[in-house]
Amino acid sequence: MLAAIAALAIPAAAANAGGGLLGGLLPTLIGGNCGSDAPVFSPWSDRSDYYFAANGGFESGTSGWSFSGGAAVVPGNESYGVHSSSDSQSALIPAGGSVSTSACYGLLYPSVRFFVQSVGDQPATIDVRVQAKSLLGVVSILDGGTFRVSGGWQPSPKLSTLLSAIAAPLGTKSMSLQITVLSGTAQVDDLYIDPLVRIA
Repeated sequence: MLAAIAALAIPAAAANAGGGLLGGLLPTLIGGNCGSDAPVFSPWSDRSDYYFAANGGFESGTSGWSFSGGAAVVPGNESYGVHSSSDSQSALIPAGGSVSTSACYGLLYPSVRFFVQSVGDQPATIDVRVQAKSLLGVVSILDGGTFRVSGGWQPSPKLSTLLSAIAAPLGTKSMSLQITVLSGTAQVDDLYIDPLVRIA
């Protein structure tokens, strides 16, 4: 699968350099150009570059997000100050609650990470669901992954949306990410998206 993605990426770069019809068509099909990126998770041995999702740290409240099931923006930021040391808010999600947002997407933007901690004495179980919509309106919905967390702030696992990218027809330009707490209570902060999934 990764070879197929790389094969699409190389002609796109070449077409951009040469201009012409393909220079405009391939970037439209593949998507991307979602913002500047950096290896923000390198302290956790993740060398991939990520871009910060719009209002990914909830510093503008619920703007750009949908909240349900008792989820709310609360004081308290992830403890590492990865996005900004002056940030002061995050999302609190009880069991059965969820938050969702739309993010820039493309075939070369296939994974997400964020910071999360459990609240209270019980571990929290978090599920991430991905909905990708093509330029033709075709929608694919896939489970991005489920994991458990306990204790203080920590990065989530790297949750791949590669299968969503492949399942959705070429031309996908946006995706909706839904973070749901299945059990326990969790606090979520600083959502990042990786421009190109890597094994290491």
